[in-house]
Amino acid sequence: MSIGSPVSHKPLIPEPVIAEVDCWGFNRDTFGLAHPEFKHSELVFDYPTVYVVYSQEENRHSHAPEYLAYVGETNDIVSRTSQHLGPDAKSRDDWHTLAERAAVDHGSVRQYIIGNAHFNKSLTLDVENRMMQYLLGVDAIKQLNNRRANAQGNYYTQDELDPIFSKVWKKLHRKNPKLFPLESVIRDSALFKASPFHQLTKEQHLAEEQVLAMTRTALGRLSTQNALADGEFGQLILVQGAAGTGKTVLISHLFNRLSREMDPGGDALPEDDENQRRGVNAYVLIQHNEQRHVYNQVAKKLGLQKTVDQVVLKPTSFINIFSETKVDENGKPVKGKRDLSKPRGRADIALIDEAHLLLTQGNQGYQGKNMLLDIMRRAKVTVAVFDPAQILQTAQQWSESDLEALLASSHEGTHLEGEEITLKGGERFVRSSIVLKQQMRISAGSEVIEWIENFAAGRHIGPIPRDLPEWKGRKRVREAYEIKVFSSPVELFLAIKEKARAEQDKGLSRVLATYDWAYKDKSKNSTDPDGMWNVELHLDYDGSWKMGLSENDGKGFEKGTDAAGSTRFCHPWNYCLVHPSSSRIEEETAWAEKPDTIDEIGSTYTIQGFDLNYAGVIIGPSVKFRDGKICFDASSSKNSQATNKRNGKLDYSEKNLRNELSVLLKRGVHGLYLFAVDPELQAELLQAQEASGL
Repeated sequence: MSIGSPVSHKPLIPEPVIAEVDCWGFNRDTFGLAHPEFKHSELVFDYPTVYVVYSQEENRHSHAPEYLAYVGETNDIVSRTSQHLGPDAKSRDDWHTLAERAAVDHGSVRQYIIGNAHFNKSLTLDVENRMMQYLLGVDAIKQLNNRRANAQGNYYTQDELDPIFSKVWKKLHRKNPKLFPLESVIRDSALFKASPFHQLTKEQHLAEEQVLAMTRTALGRLSTQNALADGEFGQLILVQGAAGTGKTVLISHLFNRLSREMDPGGDALPEDDENQRRGVNAYVLIQHNEQRHVYNQVAKKLGLQKTVDQVVLKPTSFINIFSETKVDENGKPVKGKRDLSKPRGRADIALIDEAHLLLTQGNQGYQGKNMLLDIMRRAKVTVAVFDPAQILQTAQQWSESDLEALLASSHEGTHLEGEEITLKGGERFVRSSIVLKQQMRISAGSEVIEWIENFAAGRHIGPIPRDLPEWKGRKRVREAYEIKVFSSPVELFLAIKEKARAEQDKGLSRVLATYDWAYKDKSKNSTDPDGMWNVELHLDYDGSWKMGLSENDGKGFEKGTDAAGSTRFCHPWNYCLVHPSSSRIEEETAWAEKPDTIDEIGSTYTIQGFDLNYAGVIIGPSVKFRDGKICFDASSSKNSQATNKRNGKLDYSEKNLRNELSVLLKRGVHGLYLFAVDPELQAELLQAQEASGL
């Protein structure tokens, strides 16, 4: 070492110690008798610790192990264990069941106690919070208990959180792989990604506090004044942000905090009395089926609802619950029918994820005129996540004047002061807005993100920028984002399949496509030998890929036949090979998480709102390149819900198809693979790649 060279005095991070014990009768003496070989008892008894209490049962259907778990942190593990099995069991629902099991069978309730020589209060709170975040994504856990999220801000040893937690999780995995699966499995889980235990960014944290403050004010005002009359609009808090700005995590955080921390008058709830901590009457409303399944599981595991579809609902279900029963011409109630023109009762809070997917006109399943307005008539406060660039159907589109009124102040950023909005139909309500701008999904430099944004918005295709890894000192904190254009859909599929197999530690990879190939739910395809709806292409004699299979092909999908140089591409649409589960909704898994869906092609209907590691996107002929411009061709799309005209007159097809492309292009966290069916668009993409020397 040369004279004057820097010397680091920071000590090495010590290994964590983990002790597994029975909860019943646990103390220092019993621990010493049961674990005479344990050499670090001072880290268990004299230092702050994190603990995981669990009780195992057998699923009566699958006979697989399933767990009830509790996570906590303490400065005195003996006293805390005694408190849980004593006073807490009498006053708190989460400990009543565990104490009953322990009383019947002393060895049935056990705990892992985690110690580390560097543990302090802030670090143990962060480890506890991260443990909740991970365990929420474990399929075998059916109920997970804790008071609230405890993610900390900056503190001296914060940079040790990741390496310490990783060491802890690996040791726990070796002890109990069912309860503590591989980290890669956890991080692939949609439950993990939607967890309310994520540490929020500064922007998200500020937005959360702003929503909570506005909600407290609104509920407090309504608790001291006359209640809203039936049909009168409650307050709207609009949360805007493009795809990947962390809106779902924010809604999940808000739901957890509102349900646990606030009463209907807007006041804070007591933390120590579980029986009083029932929270506001809050609902999460989601039009997107895949996302609703995720929220249902999160809410049930955390005890925010006892059964599925109790507080996590489809918008139509919520609207029906708070509507009068319909009556016939004789004034008699019509069984099972609701009169949406007559609201009855009101929730404290309605949280709407993906509010841009709400209908703005009626259909067979919804007899109203505007879902958002109907929800606002039935909630004191409505918090709606809204991104107009993700509207995908004609029935979801707003008129230009109403959309401008709805979003007016947000063009300038966050606008917390309540502003009275008037729509062209005469509806008047108070709206505040919060805008999220930080891109959190696409792990890339600003030039790459801008290139994707420009392509997704249909503006232009420039040379594909070369991304570089990101370093923090000598540590690489981000890999280079990869954009690659393929000359064949088969090559693209094989590359994505390899990513899915080789890079599972980074997440899932799947092939997606624009809705330019026919698909009819719940009906068979009479032209396919297996009755499936497929994304089909063949290499024509002129060297270009054409829609459909070649004449007299007739084979349909053949698993495992894709190979370099193949002249046919045939893969089923989502849920043709892997059908939705017929079991209870909480046991369903998001489409991309099912291993066999690697052979299927995802659509906006299964992938919107979810992340992929690498997204391979086959761009069908509805997206073309003509005269130096990206254009959208409704006649080439098979998505009638995007291309049909509103009232036979208003054509939103260009907006809808552009938004469909945008949703697909923004799924990949680490990479985006592309192939275009339109020869001119494909040539432009290849030229963009060649211009960058990629």
